[in-house]
Amino acid sequence: MLIDLKTKKVKHQDIGQMNLYLNYFKEEENTEGDNEPIGIIIAADKHEFLVKYAIGGISNKIFVSKYQLYLPDRKVLEDKVKEILDSE
Repeated sequence: MLIDLKTKKVKHQDIGQMNLYLNYFKEEENTEGDNEPIGIIIAADKHEFLVKYAIGGISNKIFVSKYQLYLPDRKVLEDKVKEILDSE
């Protein structure tokens, strides 16, 4: 898994760069029996339209997400964890 943390809004160049990294890693670093690498880009903000079309047609697995500067309060986190555990 390759992770790229961006301090600004994600750009299409960032997605292309991650695709390059994944292709390199798949070809040069993976050994027989390894799963294909996954790329995760975590950015201060993302534009859904840009991400949709920048990732479209790429065979590598790339995920883009927006990070939060502050965690939600404890009650919200506890409720979310409980919700996830109950769904399994």
